Amino acid sequence: MARTKATAGGETGVNGYFYKGGQFLPSTLAEPGRWKIGNKWVTTGRDLIAPGEFSVQPTPFSRSLFRLAGVGYSTVLRDDGKLAINLGADGQGVRGHDGVMLSRETMIRPGVKGVLGKEEISLGAIIDAWNSGQRWFDVCPDAVTQTA
Repeated sequence: MARTKATAGGETGVNGYFYKGGQFLPSTLAEPGRWKIGNKWVTTGRDLIAPGEFSVQPTPFSRSLFRLAGVGYSTVLRDDGKLAINLGADGQGVRGHDGVMLSRETMIRPGVKGVLGKEEISLGAIIDAWNSGQRWFDVCPDAVTQTA
């Protein structure tokens, strides 16, 4: 199924909902955030993707990179708007739940709604992806979903 994105300035999809520029346009009349996985209908939620900015998950298996980065704990938002590793009050860094010092090489295995991803991604890769404009990570990129 080919996906297209809304043009700059936004446009109305075939389902009658408005999509901001760059958002994926629907290919069906289904309402935003409603998906069929196997025989079950699920509704996706909204998540914080940037400071003060919420968005509906593009798929049921999407995780916000902003949340994955652990802003305020493992990472901080610098004055220039970029994410960086949190060096802590002492400048030495912060420790994860296992007591190990967090770094760009720290591996994270994202999951969503009871589904643990098969791949690990480094904290550095999450930071770099978010800083380059990506906002979502797909936990199960090969999962078969339908919107109608």
